[in-house]
Amino acid sequence: MKKLVSIAAIKIGMFVSGVTKSDSKLTVKSQGIIKSQATIDSLVARGILELEIDLQKSQYQSDIQQNTLPKTNTLITASKLAKKIITFEQHQNDLAVADRLYTEARAIHTRFVTQLKSGQAPDFASLQALSQDIIDSVFDNCDALACLVMLKESNDYLIEHSLNCSILMSFFAHHKGFSQAEIKDLTLAGLLMNCGMALLPSDLTQRTDNFSSVDVTLMRTHIDIGIELTQRFAELSPTVADIMANHHERLDQTGYPKQKHADDISVYAKMAAIVDCYDAMLTDRPFRTSTSAHEALELMRKDKCLDNKLVEEFIEAIGLFPVGSLVHLQSGQLAIVAQRNAKDPLKPKVVTFYDTNHMHNTDMKRIDLMTQSSDKIIGSVTPEEFNINLLGFFRSVLLPT
Repeated sequence: MKKLVSIAAIKIGMFVSGVTKSDSKLTVKSQGIIKSQATIDSLVARGILELEIDLQKSQYQSDIQQNTLPKTNTLITASKLAKKIITFEQHQNDLAVADRLYTEARAIHTRFVTQLKSGQAPDFASLQALSQDIIDSVFDNCDALACLVMLKESNDYLIEHSLNCSILMSFFAHHKGFSQAEIKDLTLAGLLMNCGMALLPSDLTQRTDNFSSVDVTLMRTHIDIGIELTQRFAELSPTVADIMANHHERLDQTGYPKQKHADDISVYAKMAAIVDCYDAMLTDRPFRTSTSAHEALELMRKDKCLDNKLVEEFIEAIGLFPVGSLVHLQSGQLAIVAQRNAKDPLKPKVVTFYDTNHMHNTDMKRIDLMTQSSDKIIGSVTPEEFNINLLGFFRSVLLPT
């Protein structure tokens, strides 16, 4: 049973199946259960006026079924709420939700990779459900989940890289206004496109010295391995298959496995190449050190192997100084980017915590560089440059106590 409900009457637990009225051209790209007040606020901010609710799928039903919901004249309240922004406290709560999701996602993907390595039939259903949870979280508060991409907690590169690629693909697809089906495909593809690496010898994937030509050839087989695995155990869409097969192809025909020409590479595979390169550059590997987020983006801007227009769109999606990255301020303070400012990407909301002039920790201070300070970002840094435990800082400062 489905019912039309005004935005002012939407509650946590309702299952949204579609948008029926809006005062803008924006639409909801994915169906699902309303999981937080942040999601409702986001719908209001997007100009959504009325939605179709599936009662059977909703976890909250009593008020709808008893017809006790507010009447449509309460849309006046919704209009006022449209101007509401996410407060720092709400952002902290959203970060805590995103942190739990990321922890659960790591466990789900770890089980999936373990199944691949053992020869068991992998649980694709759980992976598909995980991709939908990622999409929902991105819709709730994209800055919250973006922060988790910057935190490198485990020593298992494949697990975290896959999760991060999935999250970043979801951001990218949302930003480009893709359809619900496309967003689902790209998010799932992020989880799967490097799964073939799970079956490569560990002494190859954990090498600390330079790769020989034989090593490189063997490493590149992860594409064929991944495609064979997914074809054996699941029926995936052509889009997912395309991304898995072509995310290492490059515009100048230096990619692999088929050295395709730029015109023969889909926009989806080009997006995946950008996401894959970006997260890889942020991660310390045995054979090279990581770069800062800002530096990685600047390097990608100059890379002729990647689609320049899509790189610029990716930067628009995540910000020139992405949430969760460390920045160096003109005042000498180090800060972590907590939230973006859509009106000025160079002036995000940050939390300062370290004085580089005197080389010591300081009291944490929340600053909106656009409205509260004349200070400005002069560059980005990696946690290793100042021996900072970014994960510990995140949990002690940004998560609610």
